[in-house]
Amino acid sequence: MHSAEDIHATGIRLQGRAALAVGHQCAAAFLERLEGWFFQRVIAQMGTSAGPVTGTEFDEAFSSRRNQFRPDNLPIDGDVIGLSYEAGLHADKMFVQQLGLAGIGSARVRLAVREWLRASTQRDRWSNENLLLPGEIANYERRLTEEWEVRFEAMRDELGDPAAEEAMTAAAKALYRWVEQEARFPIRLGCAEPFVTTGSFHMLADDLEVGWHPQYAARLMTLLEPVGPRS
Repeated sequence: MHSAEDIHATGIRLQGRAALAVGHQCAAAFLERLEGWFFQRVIAQMGTSAGPVTGTEFDEAFSSRRNQFRPDNLPIDGDVIGLSYEAGLHADKMFVQQLGLAGIGSARVRLAVREWLRASTQRDRWSNENLLLPGEIANYERRLTEEWEVRFEAMRDELGDPAAEEAMTAAAKALYRWVEQEARFPIRLGCAEPFVTTGSFHMLADDLEVGWHPQYAARLMTLLEPVGPRS
């Protein structure tokens, strides 16, 4: 009973130290990540693949994780980056249908699924841990949508109406290439991991809020319509 009380007291002290480092709201999330690093590091030491944990090493790990909780930053978790996935399991997702409509090859579709999965998982974790400000995701998605809208409407103007299918597909590929290679809009200034932007675009595409093909809405909206009873 005495040891259990000591463990509880130690946990309270650790929470207090974490709160001094990153604030009370972020203390639990920060401490969980620091403990995760420490446990993995001890396991490595027990397996003789690393020496003992030094004070300098711990200070560096502490500072690195504390920096992820600055007001201008958000933590990017290693297990999210390393998520395993099977692209074929998501073939029915609307953002994958969007890529098919734009003529995007299977290798790039697999990369898109990876970025979508990373972004959706990391964003859910931020939300569950109360690390986001009220309305922060909505404001971020508004910014992404507006950046896309300028380019999408410019693409439609350049194509004109009517436009050949080959020209529309080429334009869709060019617009999507911008998302893959150039669109870098950090949710906070210090949180510049590219998958947050690209994956968030795929989340918007999954809801048909954005798209790549000039006629994406008209062509894909039918997939969302409920199938009526057979006569």
